[in-house]
Amino acid sequence: MEQGKIAVNVFKGILRAVFVTLIGVFILSLIMMVTDINLKVLGVTWVIITCISIFVGAIYSARKNGEKGWLVGLMVGLIYYILLLILTLAMKEKPNFGVYDFYRMVISLAVGLFSGMLGINA
Repeated sequence: MEQGKIAVNVFKGILRAVFVTLIGVFILSLIMMVTDINLKVLGVTWVIITCISIFVGAIYSARKNGEKGWLVGLMVGLIYYILLLILTLAMKEKPNFGVYDFYRMVISLAVGLFSGMLGINA
Protein backbone atom coordinates (compact mmCIF):
# COMPACT_ATOMS: atom_id res chain seq x y z
CA MET A 1 0.00 0.00 0.00
CA GLU A 2 2.96 2.30 0.62
CA GLN A 3 3.88 2.32 -3.09
CA GLY A 4 0.37 3.46 -3.92
CA LYS A 5 0.60 6.32 -1.41
CA ILE A 6 3.95 7.39 -2.85
CA ALA A 7 2.63 7.20 -6.42
CA VAL A 8 -0.43 9.32 -5.61
CA ASN A 9 1.67 11.95 -3.82
CA VAL A 10 4.21 12.04 -6.66
CA PHE A 11 1.38 12.47 -9.18
CA LYS A 12 -0.08 15.34 -7.15
CA GLY A 13 3.36 16.95 -6.93
CA ILE A 14 3.86 16.67 -10.68
CA LEU A 15 0.48 18.30 -11.27
CA ARG A 16 1.50 21.19 -9.04
CA ALA A 17 4.84 21.44 -10.83
CA VAL A 18 3.10 21.59 -14.20
CA PHE A 19 0.73 24.26 -12.88
CA VAL A 20 3.67 26.36 -11.66
CA THR A 21 5.34 25.87 -15.05
CA LEU A 22 2.23 27.12 -16.84
CA ILE A 23 2.12 30.20 -14.63
CA GLY A 24 5.83 30.83 -15.23
CA VAL A 25 5.48 30.42 -19.00
CA PHE A 26 2.47 32.74 -19.01
CA ILE A 27 4.39 35.44 -17.13
CA LEU A 28 7.39 34.94 -19.41
CA SER A 29 5.21 35.27 -22.49
CA LEU A 30 3.75 38.53 -21.15
CA ILE A 31 7.26 39.86 -20.60
CA MET A 32 8.28 38.77 -24.10
CA MET A 33 5.34 40.69 -25.57
CA VAL A 34 6.67 44.01 -24.27
CA THR A 35 10.43 43.45 -24.44
CA ASP A 36 12.97 41.68 -26.61
CA ILE A 37 14.70 38.83 -24.76
CA ASN A 38 18.05 37.35 -25.76
CA LEU A 39 18.03 33.59 -26.42
CA LYS A 40 20.62 32.98 -23.69
CA VAL A 41 18.48 34.84 -21.16
CA LEU A 42 15.45 32.88 -22.35
CA GLY A 43 17.30 29.59 -21.81
CA VAL A 44 18.36 30.55 -18.29
CA THR A 45 14.84 31.75 -17.51
CA TRP A 46 13.44 28.41 -18.66
CA VAL A 47 15.84 26.53 -16.37
CA ILE A 48 14.80 28.75 -13.45
CA ILE A 49 11.10 28.13 -14.15
CA THR A 50 11.78 24.39 -14.33
CA CYS A 51 13.71 24.38 -11.04
CA ILE A 52 11.02 26.39 -9.22
CA SER A 53 8.34 24.03 -10.57
CA ILE A 54 10.18 20.91 -9.43
CA PHE A 55 10.93 22.58 -6.09
CA VAL A 56 7.24 23.29 -5.44
CA GLY A 57 6.10 19.84 -6.62
CA ALA A 58 8.73 17.92 -4.65
CA ILE A 59 8.15 19.82 -1.40
CA TYR A 60 4.40 19.31 -1.70
CA SER A 61 4.78 15.59 -2.42
CA ALA A 62 7.28 15.02 0.38
CA ARG A 63 5.13 16.82 2.96
CA LYS A 64 2.04 14.88 1.89
CA ASN A 65 3.92 11.58 1.99
CA GLY A 66 5.45 12.31 5.40
CA GLU A 67 8.50 10.10 4.88
CA LYS A 68 11.13 9.20 2.28
CA GLY A 69 11.29 12.77 1.05
CA TRP A 70 14.44 12.15 -0.93
CA LEU A 71 12.77 9.34 -2.89
CA VAL A 72 9.55 11.22 -3.50
CA GLY A 73 11.43 14.36 -4.58
CA LEU A 74 13.70 12.35 -6.85
CA MET A 75 10.70 10.73 -8.51
CA VAL A 76 9.00 14.11 -9.01
CA GLY A 77 12.17 15.50 -10.59
CA LEU A 78 12.65 12.45 -12.82
CA ILE A 79 9.08 12.14 -14.05
CA TYR A 80 8.77 15.90 -14.58
CA TYR A 81 11.99 15.86 -16.61
CA ILE A 82 10.82 12.89 -18.69
CA LEU A 83 7.55 14.67 -19.47
CA LEU A 84 9.45 17.81 -20.41
CA LEU A 85 11.87 15.81 -22.57
CA ILE A 86 9.03 14.07 -24.42
CA LEU A 87 7.37 17.42 -25.08
CA THR A 88 10.65 18.97 -26.25
CA LEU A 89 11.55 16.05 -28.51
CA ALA A 90 8.07 16.04 -30.03
CA MET A 91 8.53 19.65 -31.10
CA LYS A 92 11.96 19.18 -32.71
CA GLU A 93 12.46 18.08 -36.29
CA LYS A 94 15.47 15.92 -35.42
CA PRO A 95 15.18 14.58 -31.89
CA ASN A 96 18.50 14.20 -30.09
CA PHE A 97 19.76 13.93 -26.56
CA GLY A 98 22.67 16.33 -26.13
CA VAL A 99 24.89 17.56 -23.34
CA TYR A 100 22.43 20.36 -22.52
CA ASP A 101 19.66 17.78 -22.05
CA PHE A 102 21.91 15.72 -19.80
CA TYR A 103 22.66 18.78 -17.64
CA ARG A 104 18.95 19.59 -17.42
CA MET A 105 18.29 16.02 -16.26
CA VAL A 106 20.98 16.21 -13.56
CA ILE A 107 19.67 19.58 -12.37
CA SER A 108 16.09 18.26 -12.30
CA LEU A 109 17.09 15.21 -10.28
CA ALA A 110 19.21 17.25 -7.86
CA VAL A 111 16.50 19.87 -7.29
CA GLY A 112 13.91 17.13 -6.76
CA LEU A 113 16.13 15.20 -4.37
CA PHE A 114 17.05 18.19 -2.20
CA SER A 115 13.55 19.67 -2.29
CA GLY A 116 12.09 16.37 -1.16
CA MET A 117 14.50 16.28 1.77
CA LEU A 118 13.66 19.89 2.57
CA GLY A 119 9.94 19.11 2.44
CA ILE A 120 10.30 16.46 5.12
CA ASN A 121 12.74 18.31 7.38
CA ALA A 122 11.35 21.85 7.19
